[in-house]
Amino acid sequence: MWRLKIADGGNDPYIFSTNNFVGRQTWEFDSEAGTAEERAQIEAARQNFYENRFMVKACGDRLWRFQILRENNFKQTISGVKIEDDEKITCEKIRSTMKRATHYLSSLQTSDGHWPAHLGGSLFFTPPLVSSTYSVTKLNCIMIQNYDKNDIYSFYTLQEDLYYPHHWIQDLLWDSLYVFTEPLLNCWPFNKLVREKALQVTMKHIHYEDENSRYIAIGCVEKVLCMLACWVEDPNGDAFKKHLARIPDYLWVSEDGMTMQGIGTQSWDAGFIVQALLATNLIDDFGPTIAKAHDFIKKSQVRENPSGDFKSMYRHICKGSWTLADRDHAWQVSDTTAECLKCCLLLSVLPQDIVGEKMELEKLHDSINLILSLQSKNGGMTAWEPAGAYKWLELLNPTEFFADIVVEHEYLECTASAIQVLVLFKKLYPEHRKEEIENFIAKAVTFIEDTQLENGSWYGNWAVCFTYSSWFALGGLVAAGKTYTNCVTIRKAVKFLLKIQNKDGGWGESYLSCPRKMYVPLEGSRSNVVQTSWALMALIHAEQAERDPTPLHHAAKLLINSQLEDGDWPQQETLGVYLRNCLVHYSFYRNIFPMWALAEYRTNVLLPSFTI
Repeated sequence: MWRLKIADGGNDPYIFSTNNFVGRQTWEFDSEAGTAEERAQIEAARQNFYENRFMVKACGDRLWRFQILRENNFKQTISGVKIEDDEKITCEKIRSTMKRATHYLSSLQTSDGHWPAHLGGSLFFTPPLVSSTYSVTKLNCIMIQNYDKNDIYSFYTLQEDLYYPHHWIQDLLWDSLYVFTEPLLNCWPFNKLVREKALQVTMKHIHYEDENSRYIAIGCVEKVLCMLACWVEDPNGDAFKKHLARIPDYLWVSEDGMTMQGIGTQSWDAGFIVQALLATNLIDDFGPTIAKAHDFIKKSQVRENPSGDFKSMYRHICKGSWTLADRDHAWQVSDTTAECLKCCLLLSVLPQDIVGEKMELEKLHDSINLILSLQSKNGGMTAWEPAGAYKWLELLNPTEFFADIVVEHEYLECTASAIQVLVLFKKLYPEHRKEEIENFIAKAVTFIEDTQLENGSWYGNWAVCFTYSSWFALGGLVAAGKTYTNCVTIRKAVKFLLKIQNKDGGWGESYLSCPRKMYVPLEGSRSNVVQTSWALMALIHAEQAERDPTPLHHAAKLLINSQLEDGDWPQQETLGVYLRNCLVHYSFYRNIFPMWALAEYRTNVLLPSFTI
């Protein structure tokens, strides 16, 4: 039976860590593990997924949940509630729903303070790993030993995956380089003067990337390519052996089989979970959970920039950042940094005997420095590094199923996250880089306003799609002081959200919105609990309760009635997206956002109405 190991470096001499492997999550197979009841529970989950795989393609990520809930002796003791037709929602029923959700979520926390994160869904992640490990004759010891063959997917490239077709001029360019230039570079003296030197430079960059990411690499595609390059250079070298030691960091087991993750989302999920928990105002119920999460977030902050002369290696600063995964990954992400920094700031004003010691001021300053460094001239915020290359280089995109992959771009979600955390930081530390922060916020607001579409929505880059981006955009604008009254951008966004609300009170948006770049509802006008949560929080930001709270009541009713017996919410559609055309599965979204939205609803809709 498969078991999840937490913060475990094992005994491999070729693996190393910057923080004692905090946040690491790897699977281990033990043929003797598990009772008959536990094995039956896993098999039932796998069978249920298989039978319903065409209706719900995203897995519930249940195998590790079974394990951790058992280890934490979870038992749901809080009774569920339902809202009947024509029944008014009360604070008591909202509180019961939130307490059930927080109890379940707290029981899923692991020993080092994080919540295990699954980021799969894209089918092309796994084949490169299988083919490369097979090519270097390591497949038997890495992949197949103790692995059920049914856990390894087979994949085929379909014509429908052609999203970004090459222009014939680009095909002519690539073909010409291959037919004419490649043979030339293999001949003397070019093989010595050009090719050999180019390969040396390339390997220098690969080794630099490997060492600075502890051989995790920026993501699964780069991981496989860098590992293969190291094997070609020296099949018996330490670099290749260090790569092998980090393969388990990418493998994930759930009821849909074994997959390769894009990268972990340990810090990303923790940042949202902490904010959602704090929003419930139930800290007396889960103080130890918050303290452990706070400790994890602090330990996961990147403490140093890339080694040596990192600018000559085309790397940006990363000190003070948070990665999508853990500290060892070391690739800064702007919105993860903003969300985790927001947690540290919120927790800094709470009693330390409950939430633990607050983060040192110097480390907060490091995070602010990283965020300020990533704003572009147009006011937008990039994800990883400053935007410096020409946008026309996207015309040379060599892939056929990605878009906007060649150069760095500005993103609405990253920009809005940055506004929110800078406004909060400014309240707590008003004199630190005051003018820079104020200028950043003003430019970022302009970027959000300028990128709004005619129908009042924004294109979402990291989730599906216009619903997700509306939550970020309105949150950023309101944090910066904009209101429904003084901002036409907010009024247009509210109109858009109300227009697409379903009859059952929820919202449901198809993944087709992403490649088509236009709003597409779910088939049959279905609602999705996570997208309903995003829209509900967006409207609450825009003070919809002051004008007409009815749409908010309907949305809250749907969320309450959708909660499952154990405090979980149902797994529905895959909602993560990247590069316009690829989906990834964030399984924790169903636990985070419904609870968070109901907390905001209780605080900003129900409670104010009782005090009037």
